[in-house]
Amino acid sequence: MAMLRRTPLAAALVAPLGFAALKLLLHALAITNYGYFRDELYYLACSRHLAWGYVDQPPFSIAVLAGVGALLGHSLPALRLLPALSGAATILLVGLIVRELGGGRFAQALACLCALLAPVWLAIDHFYSMNAFDTFFWSLAAWLLLRALDDDRLGWWAALGVVLGFGLLNKTSVLWFGGGLAVGLIVTPFRRLIARPGPWAAAAIALLLFAPHLVWQWQNGWPTLEFMRN
Repeated sequence: MAMLRRTPLAAALVAPLGFAALKLLLHALAITNYGYFRDELYYLACSRHLAWGYVDQPPFSIAVLAGVGALLGHSLPALRLLPALSGAATILLVGLIVRELGGGRFAQALACLCALLAPVWLAIDHFYSMNAFDTFFWSLAAWLLLRALDDDRLGWWAALGVVLGFGLLNKTSVLWFGGGLAVGLIVTPFRRLIARPGPWAAAAIALLLFAPHLVWQWQNGWPTLEFMRN
Protein backbone atom coordinates (compact mmCIF):
# COMPACT_ATOMS: atom_id res chain seq x y z
CA MET A 1 0.00 0.00 0.00
CA ALA A 2 1.43 3.39 -0.95
CA MET A 3 2.73 5.43 1.96
CA LEU A 4 0.09 7.98 2.92
CA ARG A 5 0.60 11.14 4.89
CA ARG A 6 -1.47 10.73 8.03
CA THR A 7 -2.64 13.18 10.64
CA PRO A 8 -0.83 12.54 13.97
CA LEU A 9 -2.91 10.13 16.03
CA ALA A 10 -3.54 12.51 18.94
CA ALA A 11 -4.88 15.20 16.61
CA ALA A 12 -6.76 12.62 14.55
CA LEU A 13 -8.74 11.44 17.57
CA VAL A 14 -10.16 14.83 18.53
CA ALA A 15 -13.06 15.01 16.06
CA PRO A 16 -13.97 11.28 16.18
CA LEU A 17 -14.06 11.30 19.98
CA GLY A 18 -16.18 14.44 19.97
CA PHE A 19 -18.72 12.99 17.54
CA ALA A 20 -18.71 9.67 19.42
CA ALA A 21 -19.55 11.53 22.63
CA LEU A 22 -22.33 13.41 20.84
CA LYS A 23 -23.67 10.09 19.57
CA LEU A 24 -23.88 8.78 23.13
CA LEU A 25 -25.59 11.97 24.28
CA LEU A 26 -28.25 11.73 21.56
CA HIS A 27 -29.10 8.16 22.50
CA ALA A 28 -29.02 8.92 26.23
CA LEU A 29 -31.56 11.72 25.76
CA ALA A 30 -33.96 9.41 23.93
CA ILE A 31 -33.21 6.06 25.55
CA THR A 32 -36.53 5.77 27.39
CA ASN A 33 -38.76 7.77 25.05
CA TYR A 34 -40.61 4.64 24.02
CA GLY A 35 -41.02 1.13 25.40
CA TYR A 36 -39.54 -2.17 24.36
CA PHE A 37 -39.27 -2.73 20.62
CA ARG A 38 -40.69 -6.07 19.49
CA ASP A 39 -37.27 -7.38 18.46
CA GLU A 40 -35.94 -6.60 21.93
CA LEU A 41 -38.63 -8.80 23.47
CA TYR A 42 -37.59 -11.62 21.13
CA TYR A 43 -33.92 -11.19 22.05
CA LEU A 44 -34.81 -11.23 25.74
CA ALA A 45 -36.71 -14.48 25.27
CA CYS A 46 -33.76 -16.03 23.41
CA SER A 47 -31.35 -14.95 26.14
CA ARG A 48 -33.14 -17.33 28.51
CA HIS A 49 -32.26 -20.25 26.25
CA LEU A 50 -28.55 -19.93 25.49
CA ALA A 51 -27.25 -22.06 22.63
CA TRP A 52 -24.61 -21.97 19.91
CA GLY A 53 -27.23 -20.83 17.44
CA TYR A 54 -30.85 -20.00 16.73
CA VAL A 55 -33.08 -20.46 13.73
CA ASP A 56 -32.56 -16.92 12.50
CA GLN A 57 -29.19 -15.88 13.92
CA PRO A 58 -25.87 -16.91 15.47
CA PRO A 59 -25.35 -16.69 19.25
CA PHE A 60 -23.16 -13.63 19.92
CA SER A 61 -25.75 -10.90 20.50
CA ILE A 62 -27.94 -13.26 22.54
CA ALA A 63 -25.05 -14.31 24.79
CA VAL A 64 -24.04 -10.67 25.29
CA LEU A 65 -27.62 -9.79 26.24
CA ALA A 66 -27.68 -12.62 28.77
CA GLY A 67 -24.55 -11.14 30.33
CA VAL A 68 -26.07 -7.66 30.36
CA GLY A 69 -29.18 -9.02 32.01
CA ALA A 70 -27.17 -10.78 34.71
CA LEU A 71 -25.14 -7.65 35.49
CA LEU A 72 -27.52 -4.76 34.88
CA GLY A 73 -30.99 -6.23 34.54
CA HIS A 74 -33.44 -5.74 31.69
CA SER A 75 -34.43 -2.11 32.03
CA LEU A 76 -34.52 0.03 28.89
CA PRO A 77 -31.27 1.88 29.75
CA ALA A 78 -29.50 -1.41 30.46
CA LEU A 79 -30.83 -2.99 27.28
CA ARG A 80 -29.88 -0.09 25.03
CA LEU A 81 -26.53 0.83 26.57
CA LEU A 82 -24.41 -1.51 24.46
CA PRO A 83 -25.99 -0.58 21.10
CA ALA A 84 -25.29 3.08 21.88
CA LEU A 85 -21.70 2.32 22.90
CA SER A 86 -21.25 0.19 19.80
CA GLY A 87 -22.53 3.03 17.63
CA ALA A 88 -20.17 5.50 19.30
CA ALA A 89 -17.24 3.14 18.76
CA THR A 90 -18.24 2.82 15.11
CA ILE A 91 -18.05 6.59 14.67
CA LEU A 92 -14.59 6.57 16.22
CA LEU A 93 -13.57 3.86 13.75
CA VAL A 94 -14.93 5.89 10.84
CA GLY A 95 -12.53 8.66 11.80
CA LEU A 96 -9.62 6.23 12.06
CA ILE A 97 -10.45 4.69 8.69
CA VAL A 98 -10.41 8.13 7.07
CA ARG A 99 -7.03 8.74 8.69
CA GLU A 100 -5.67 5.46 7.29
CA LEU A 101 -6.82 6.53 3.83
CA GLY A 102 -4.91 9.80 4.12
CA GLY A 103 -7.76 12.12 5.05
CA GLY A 104 -7.02 15.16 7.20
CA ARG A 105 -8.96 16.47 10.17
CA PHE A 106 -11.65 18.10 8.03
CA ALA A 107 -12.25 14.85 6.13
CA GLN A 108 -12.43 12.97 9.41
CA ALA A 109 -14.89 15.43 10.91
CA LEU A 110 -17.09 15.34 7.80
CA ALA A 111 -17.12 11.54 7.69
CA CYS A 112 -17.92 11.31 11.41
CA LEU A 113 -20.71 13.87 11.03
CA CYS A 114 -22.24 11.85 8.20
CA ALA A 115 -21.98 8.67 10.28
CA LEU A 116 -23.58 10.44 13.24
CA LEU A 117 -26.54 11.71 11.21
CA ALA A 118 -27.12 8.61 9.08
CA PRO A 119 -30.78 7.74 9.80
CA VAL A 120 -30.24 3.99 9.59
CA TRP A 121 -27.42 4.12 12.15
CA LEU A 122 -29.43 6.37 14.46
CA ALA A 123 -32.18 3.75 14.33
CA ILE A 124 -30.24 0.51 14.75
CA ASP A 125 -28.02 1.90 17.50
CA HIS A 126 -31.06 2.88 19.56
CA PHE A 127 -32.48 -0.56 20.31
CA TYR A 128 -30.97 -3.94 21.05
CA SER A 129 -30.30 -6.22 18.11
CA MET A 130 -27.37 -7.84 16.36
CA ASN A 131 -27.33 -5.02 13.79
CA ALA A 132 -25.68 -2.45 16.06
CA PHE A 133 -22.81 -4.87 16.64
CA ASP A 134 -22.72 -5.75 12.94
CA THR A 135 -21.79 -2.23 11.82
CA PHE A 136 -19.14 -2.12 14.55
CA PHE A 137 -17.57 -5.40 13.46
CA TRP A 138 -17.55 -4.35 9.80
CA SER A 139 -15.95 -1.01 10.66
CA LEU A 140 -13.33 -2.55 12.93
CA ALA A 141 -12.56 -5.19 10.31
CA ALA A 142 -12.15 -2.49 7.66
CA TRP A 143 -9.71 -0.55 9.84
CA LEU A 144 -7.70 -3.67 10.67
CA LEU A 145 -7.60 -4.61 7.00
CA LEU A 146 -6.17 -1.22 6.11
CA ARG A 147 -3.55 -1.63 8.82
CA ALA A 148 -2.68 -5.13 7.58
CA LEU A 149 -2.35 -3.95 3.98
CA ASP A 150 -0.11 -1.10 5.07
CA ASP A 151 1.98 -3.08 7.55
CA ASP A 152 1.96 -6.77 6.68
CA ARG A 153 2.61 -8.02 10.18
CA LEU A 154 0.95 -11.22 11.29
CA GLY A 155 -0.55 -9.53 14.34
CA TRP A 156 -2.80 -7.29 12.23
CA TRP A 157 -4.06 -10.26 10.22
CA ALA A 158 -4.64 -12.30 13.38
CA ALA A 159 -6.64 -9.45 14.90
CA LEU A 160 -8.66 -9.24 11.68
CA GLY A 161 -9.39 -12.95 11.92
CA VAL A 162 -10.62 -12.58 15.50
CA VAL A 163 -12.91 -9.70 14.56
CA LEU A 164 -14.29 -11.54 11.53
CA GLY A 165 -14.85 -14.64 13.65
CA PHE A 166 -16.83 -12.79 16.29
CA GLY A 167 -18.56 -10.84 13.54
CA LEU A 168 -19.74 -14.11 12.01
CA LEU A 169 -20.93 -15.28 15.41
CA ASN A 170 -22.99 -12.10 15.52
CA LYS A 171 -24.38 -12.04 11.97
CA THR A 172 -23.48 -14.24 9.01
CA SER A 173 -23.59 -11.30 6.61
CA VAL A 174 -19.93 -10.80 7.58
CA LEU A 175 -19.33 -13.56 5.02
CA TRP A 176 -19.78 -10.82 2.41
CA PHE A 177 -16.83 -8.96 3.92
CA GLY A 178 -14.70 -12.08 3.79
CA GLY A 179 -15.78 -12.85 0.24
CA GLY A 180 -15.11 -9.30 -0.89
CA LEU A 181 -11.69 -9.40 0.76
CA ALA A 182 -10.82 -12.64 -1.03
CA VAL A 183 -11.87 -11.25 -4.42
CA GLY A 184 -10.08 -7.98 -3.74
CA LEU A 185 -6.84 -9.77 -2.97
CA ILE A 186 -7.09 -11.88 -6.11
CA VAL A 187 -7.88 -9.14 -8.66
CA THR A 188 -5.58 -6.38 -7.36
CA PRO A 189 -1.80 -6.07 -6.94
CA PHE A 190 -2.35 -7.15 -3.35
CA ARG A 191 -2.56 -10.69 -4.71
CA ARG A 192 1.08 -11.00 -3.68
CA LEU A 193 -0.18 -11.27 -0.10
CA ILE A 194 -1.84 -14.60 -0.91
CA ALA A 195 1.61 -16.16 -0.68
CA ARG A 196 2.06 -14.67 2.79
CA PRO A 197 0.77 -16.31 5.99
CA GLY A 198 -1.31 -13.31 7.11
CA PRO A 199 -4.51 -13.73 5.07
CA TRP A 200 -4.53 -17.48 5.67
CA ALA A 201 -4.10 -16.95 9.41
CA ALA A 202 -7.02 -14.51 9.41
CA ALA A 203 -9.22 -16.99 7.55
CA ALA A 204 -8.24 -19.87 9.84
CA ILE A 205 -8.89 -17.90 13.02
CA ALA A 206 -12.26 -16.68 11.75
CA LEU A 207 -13.29 -20.22 10.78
CA LEU A 208 -12.14 -21.62 14.13
CA LEU A 209 -14.22 -19.09 16.05
CA PHE A 210 -17.24 -19.67 13.81
CA ALA A 211 -16.94 -23.46 13.96
CA PRO A 212 -19.15 -24.04 17.05
CA HIS A 213 -22.07 -22.38 15.29
CA LEU A 214 -21.47 -24.45 12.16
CA VAL A 215 -21.48 -27.60 14.29
CA TRP A 216 -24.76 -26.48 15.89
CA GLN A 217 -26.27 -25.89 12.45
CA TRP A 218 -25.18 -29.35 11.30
CA GLN A 219 -26.50 -31.06 14.43
CA ASN A 220 -29.88 -29.36 14.03
CA GLY A 221 -30.36 -29.92 10.30
CA TRP A 222 -29.23 -26.47 9.09
CA PRO A 223 -32.33 -24.60 10.35
CA THR A 224 -31.08 -21.19 9.24
CA LEU A 225 -30.93 -22.32 5.61
CA GLU A 226 -34.51 -23.59 5.90
CA PHE A 227 -35.53 -20.29 7.52
CA MET A 228 -33.99 -18.36 4.62
CA ARG A 229 -35.67 -20.58 2.03
CA ASN A 230 -39.05 -19.92 3.60
